[in-house]
Amino acid sequence: MRHLGSRAIISTVSRLSVADLVANAPIDPEAHLDAARVERYAGTLDVLPPLVVFDTPEGLLLADGYHRLAAARRRGLETVVAEVRSGSRHDALRYAAKVGAAQRGISPEEAASYIERYAKDRRTSER
Repeated sequence: MRHLGSRAIISTVSRLSVADLVANAPIDPEAHLDAARVERYAGTLDVLPPLVVFDTPEGLLLADGYHRLAAARRRGLETVVAEVRSGSRHDALRYAAKVGAAQRGISPEEAASYIERYAKDRRTSER
């Protein structure tokens, strides 16, 4: 069990469908990927950490591992190993913002704002 803020997060490791994760992604999974990193990960997927996915009332949401997911798709894999955490959409976006901010050297608030804007624009364009 892990803690996110003041709430306990229960997590398990499972094999999940690549197609389901792509379909439920809160952002376009291909829009901001580094092609060289995807290629590098495709050759080393077996030793990389699992993706992080939140099981929310809206369904499964990928919070960390877009490059690893793209590498799995590139290799033609149907499933990937993922750490599945219970939580809300907000928990998933907050986690994604924290990881993204650390990777890009920006504040978690800046990352969260970008993710929220992008997800809202994507939901609006799908209507």
